[in-house]
Amino acid sequence: MIRLARAELLKIRTTRLPLWLALLILGLSAFVVSITVASTDTLSLVNRSQQRSIVQFAAVSALVSAILGIVVGAGEYVHGTINHTFLVTPRRERVVVAKLFAAAIAGVALAAFAELVCWPIAAAWISSRPVPFELATHPILTTYLAIPVAAALSGAIGVGLGILLRRQTAAIVLTLIWLLVAEPVLALSGVQRFAPGHAIASVVDAGSHGGDLLDFGPGLLVALGYAALFAGAGTVAAMRSDVT
Repeated sequence: MIRLARAELLKIRTTRLPLWLALLILGLSAFVVSITVASTDTLSLVNRSQQRSIVQFAAVSALVSAILGIVVGAGEYVHGTINHTFLVTPRRERVVVAKLFAAAIAGVALAAFAELVCWPIAAAWISSRPVPFELATHPILTTYLAIPVAAALSGAIGVGLGILLRRQTAAIVLTLIWLLVAEPVLALSGVQRFAPGHAIASVVDAGSHGGDLLDFGPGLLVALGYAALFAGAGTVAAMRSDVT
């Protein structure tokens, strides 16, 4: 299993996708963090919660990790190399597990990179303003421990969805539509807290008790449940699919 996971990580490293995703995170983080701090008045920036929300933009890595996971899951079906993978490893469930581990590890790496980008930029901007520097306090550091967990879970969900649909573009578009349209609609009935995107967000929130989010513990359990659900569905789809 370790060798299979290493093989999947090698597949990820030997493509340009991680580089493009890292550049996307770098550009978005530099732009959004800088604009947010520059446009926030001093009275608001004094609040620890406001500074926390600024560095929490590193959580964009969770969405990027989901996209990476989709490509890991569906990419070989798109390019027709999945049959070679299954010939080398006939037990398809082992291949799926290896992809899940690889996507989760890659998600953690993307989250760490996002944090390494967001924190120094935010620190530089906030230090230049006449406000207390709160970025080294416990609540904010706790958030930075939670974001990689959220990214790992998002990567695993992406793998399951990618294998299930076997079309990476369709899976990515469906994910964006769900997050941008479906979950806001669910807010009308008050059940959005249990949706996948909100469950991941509650992990990122790390117990700061956002109004429409679950607490950290329940949110983590719900997110794990979605990861297990999509992983299981992807495994069944992989075992039943005809790739000849």
